[in-house]
Formats: sequence, structure tokens, C-alpha cells
Amino acid sequence: MTWDFLPLASPESWKGGRLAPAKKALTGAQWLSRLALESHSHDIVHLHSAGVLRHARFALRRYVLHCHGTDVRVQQYLPAWSAAVRTGLRQAEAVFYSTPDLAEHILPHRSDAEYLPVPVDMSLLPRWTPTERPRVVFASRWGHDKGGAAQLDAAERIVAAAGSGAEMIGLDWGPMAEEARRRGVQLIERQDRAGYMSMLASAWAVVGQSTGMIGSSELEALGIGAPLVMSVPLPLYASAPPPVLGSSAEGAADAVAALVRGELPHNPQMGQEYVAARHGVAGALAQVLDTYTTVLAKRG
Repeated sequence: MTWDFLPLASPESWKGGRLAPAKKALTGAQWLSRLALESHSHDIVHLHSAGVLRHARFALRRYVLHCHGTDVRVQQYLPAWSAAVRTGLRQAEAVFYSTPDLAEHILPHRSDAEYLPVPVDMSLLPRWTPTERPRVVFASRWGHDKGGAAQLDAAERIVAAAGSGAEMIGLDWGPMAEEARRRGVQLIERQDRAGYMSMLASAWAVVGQSTGMIGSSELEALGIGAPLVMSVPLPLYASAPPPVLGSSAEGAADAVAALVRGELPHNPQMGQEYVAARHGVAGALAQVLDTYTTVLAKRG
């Protein structure tokens, strides 16, 4: 199949002094023009993130919408975004959502929306190669949408439990990053994809977000084979529990400490098999193509 990818306009292209507003307007106009033009040469426009609808709706007549989290969990409840997000949900030809918690935010507007588990291409993941010195990696940005206070509490407990012999690494990303630093996490600059995957692969333990959800980073950690620790229960995964450790801030701290001391055996294959079975790209592609076929048939 022939397909093309149109990335969002980069803020880097309009930074700079008094001309910044004009540059931003020009960049946005060029992006919308290209989106409008290319939408006429493709059978399907698959739009990622309902937040993009705030602008993209001016250039699109029809589209399939793919919701990923913050767009419907946070942005749709903000006055500046709400109308665009909710109208976009109702007008989309089809709607996908990436994690099970999003159902309550989407189904009231689109009862036919489909849960499409985050696909992970196992062939692109590095092999789990933990560092010689124990290393704990916090996978998420530091913010309310990733668990906020609960994430900081878990980090503090984990730092204390693991001891000074372990390296605690997190991303310098998010409004709560400085507070994470104060609680003992060493923050490093955001990585490109290869660097980030390498960081996950180097971990003795990867600490996931504190939302009760398993996002892309957590799934990639499992696919790599690294031990994944979650500081909150995962009730929406009860029918098919993922092979994670923890389920509370105290439990997460205990699990990380045991991993760092080498007292907790770990089988990388369990996480890899879980991801391959429930988040493989072949299954996701089949579901997407089936929906595309239904969308095209409805057009008549």
C-alpha cells in the first residue's frame, strides 16, 4: 500500500523575536495547505491525537481519528480545546483509542470507537543489556498526566529503598521534573528514539507511570525484556494481567530494591511474549485495515 506521513509543524520554525507570530501563522498556513492538498490524493486520512483537530479541522473534510491519551483525558475538558475535540470525535469516520482508560472519555461521544492496543514492533527493539552498576530508569515525563504526586512519591520511596549504590535516571521533561531531581532522581536530556531505547535496555528496573495505564514506553520496556515496575494497580488489565512488579508505591520500592540486590529473579521472555501476543504490529494492522475497508464501504 502507498502511504505518506505528515508530521506536525515544528515550533523551531517560528521561534525568534518580533516576527515570531507572523512566522507561526505562515508555518501553520503552509501546514494546513499541505494537509488539505494531500487529503484529496489519499483514500484515508488517519489523524493522530484529537488535539490536532483544533487546527486540522479547517483543512479536512473527512478523517479517521486516533486518540492517544492527553488529548481526550485532559485537553477535551479545557475551554480552549473542548469544542474542537468533541466535535471532531463526533464527525470522524471512525475513532480508535490506545489505552482502556480512554473509553470513559470517548464512548459518550462515539459509542462505536474501537480500542486499538498500542502496537509495538518487536524487531526494532534492542536486547536487554543491564549495566554493570545497578540502574533504575524512570520511563515517563514528570507531570500530572503521568501520575504527578503519586509518581514523585514512588520515586522518593524507590530512591531510598535502592540505596546509594544504584543509579537513578529519569528524563528532564515535564513540569514536575525539578521536584523529581530534589527527590534524588538524576535527570538527563530527552533522547532521540535510539538513545531512549538504549536507556530502557540498560535498566535493572524500569519504573512506569503512576496512572494505572501501560503506555508505549512501558510496553517497549517489556518488549525489550527489562523488568517493569508499576507503583499503582492495573484494574483495567485484570482480564490479561501484564507481567509487571509492584502495584503500590511501597511494593514498587520493594521490588526495585530486590532487583538491584539481585534477589528477585527475572525472566525477560515473559514480557516479550506478552507484548508480542497483545500488542504485535500484525494484529494492529489487520484491525486498522478492516476499519478502513468499512469506512470506504460506507462512503458508497
